[in-house]
Amino acid sequence: MSSSASAPIEPPSVDPMYPGAPPDLPPAEARSAAGPKNRRTLAIAAPAAGYLILFLVVPVVTLLAYSVLTAGFFTVSGPLTLDNYKQALESDLTWQLGRNSLIVGGLTAAISVLIAVPVAYWLRYHAGRWQLAVMFLVAVSMFASYLVRIYAWRTILGTNGVLNTALIDLGLIDHPSSLFIFNQAAIVIALVHISVPYVVLVMFAAFRPIEPRYLEAARDLGGGTVQRWRRVVLPLIAGPAISSFIFIFVLASADYVTPQFLGGPGDAMLGVNIAAEFTASGNWAMGAALSGIMLAAYALCFAVAAIGLRLAGLSKIRWTT
Repeated sequence: MSSSASAPIEPPSVDPMYPGAPPDLPPAEARSAAGPKNRRTLAIAAPAAGYLILFLVVPVVTLLAYSVLTAGFFTVSGPLTLDNYKQALESDLTWQLGRNSLIVGGLTAAISVLIAVPVAYWLRYHAGRWQLAVMFLVAVSMFASYLVRIYAWRTILGTNGVLNTALIDLGLIDHPSSLFIFNQAAIVIALVHISVPYVVLVMFAAFRPIEPRYLEAARDLGGGTVQRWRRVVLPLIAGPAISSFIFIFVLASADYVTPQFLGGPGDAMLGVNIAAEFTASGNWAMGAALSGIMLAAYALCFAVAAIGLRLAGLSKIRWTT
């Protein structure tokens, strides 16, 4: 009596060109079977793709096209030229406003992240039954009007505002002081107040996958508070923290409303100049060139952050259970 060894059973092959089709089908039939699934996928993605193309790609392309055209009064025309970029980069005003934007954007982003990280940490690990209520208040604060919050800070910091009145009542000053408003500090305070809720939500999401047992294990291994943060927490939240910093930096450094309400004559930023070029001056080409320069600077910041995270090995964190 003889026996033959059974051959290993190979799994059915799937055509990589048509992953939605059943296995072991000829190419023509696989293409036909995968068609409905591919069409459904395209139908689902089409609205979002169309929205991005219409409200992001088209405006950016239009802006860049304007930046290389010849300026008229509230119009642009040929021929193509790079004089707008040359004039913008050679202007001392551009560099001064850019420095103001860098300072305000950097301070706002750094302070917002420094405030939001401990708040999000407390919400994740220590808030207990208050977690949902505090998260609700954080989310609700994001729906408050941008202009209302700026006016509120102007009321608080103004010469006849709440802060000056309180200091006079306490006998700390004799007359209202203008030190609290119309400067970069007032701009940063208002922008931090506007930005912190967004960063808190992002950082809370970053803390969610970090189970308390990870921190308990680090403590059991002899790690103190500083070591646990440096070697466990910070590497795991580095990506979201840097992303939040860049997000807030872009919003704050490009702001053109807050500097006009809370800043002084020397505290204008590039966003204010761009708005003036498009509205008061009617120089659309120059405004577009300044916008293009800011876009290039933001792209450079993003590239530096992405490369830094990759070199540090923090660009991708894989969670396993």
